Amino acid sequence: MGAAMFTGIVFTILLGLPTMTYFYAKQLGRNPKKWFLIGLLLPGIATIILAFLPDLSEKEDGASRNSNLG
Repeated sequence: MGAAMFTGIVFTILLGLPTMTYFYAKQLGRNPKKWFLIGLLLPGIATIILAFLPDLSEKEDGASRNSNLG
């Protein structure tokens, strides 16, 4: 029973952290597939690196909306 639990924890870490990195990258406007692969190679570290990068997602505000109207 201990080996099965250990295997489950390792599996969760190996796929859970890259999946979390995928959704975090998507939220920040970055390429989520690329960050998922980076997360597979560097689980946990990729999420920390991503946290220090600037947000590239387009945040809609009143000034940009008005400038697009004409």
